[in-house]
Amino acid sequence: MRIFFLLVDEPFYTPACVEPLLDRFGADVVGAAFPAGFFDWKRLKTTIALYGAFSTVGRMARMAFASVRGGIVHRQFATRGIRVQDVADVNAPAFLDELRALGVDLIVSINTPQKVKAPLLALPANGCLNVHFGMLPRYRGLLPIFHALMNGEPTFGVTVHLMDEKLDNGDIVAQRAVTIGASDTLDTLYPKAFTVASELLAEAMDACARGALVRRPNVEAEKTYYSYPSPERIKAYRRRVKNARPELVEGRARV
Repeated sequence: MRIFFLLVDEPFYTPACVEPLLDRFGADVVGAAFPAGFFDWKRLKTTIALYGAFSTVGRMARMAFASVRGGIVHRQFATRGIRVQDVADVNAPAFLDELRALGVDLIVSINTPQKVKAPLLALPANGCLNVHFGMLPRYRGLLPIFHALMNGEPTFGVTVHLMDEKLDNGDIVAQRAVTIGASDTLDTLYPKAFTVASELLAEAMDACARGALVRRPNVEAEKTYYSYPSPERIKAYRRRVKNARPELVEGRARV
């Protein structure tokens, strides 16, 4: 099975997710592409509001340092002899032609920031797997871990699903609930989420290779959808951080 990754290069969580997958499936990976569009002004504003200006500056500096060195995730693939590329448009005919030439059987998406259209979705014989950090069909949309936390949920979900042209749609192939503790914040939940994502992706990729992928409906009638949080919601989260983990409050934030 010939596997191709679509993902972003950020130094905080993705490297720990990708490394076990490359250790296990690296011989079958024929390429990785990093689509443009992950970092935009609205995402930056939300990050500043959630983490504070001091912590955000530190995070941006860490990302800039990693980028100057070629990008941590880029290097994870490249050091294994896997071709990497930055892509302006994943739906461009020229990019699709490259994937066809590689004979791609499966695409694995981790935080792909662009809408994937029908021609790309139809290209790999085994489809396109995407990881979503919500318990689909609930918690579709943006920042599902944040919204589950602020809704007082006892758990949040990590879901691997087959992609179609609708956001966070397509049959579910692997899913797990992750406990939210009383002192948890985004800083503690995201590492757990990406660890579970790696494990679930490995299960799904192995099932694809064996022709044993089990699918269940991602029932649209049961969906809930979330977007960027309101200022009031963000203030409530900052109060939670202050009360639960004061060392993460701005001025003492760990990056």
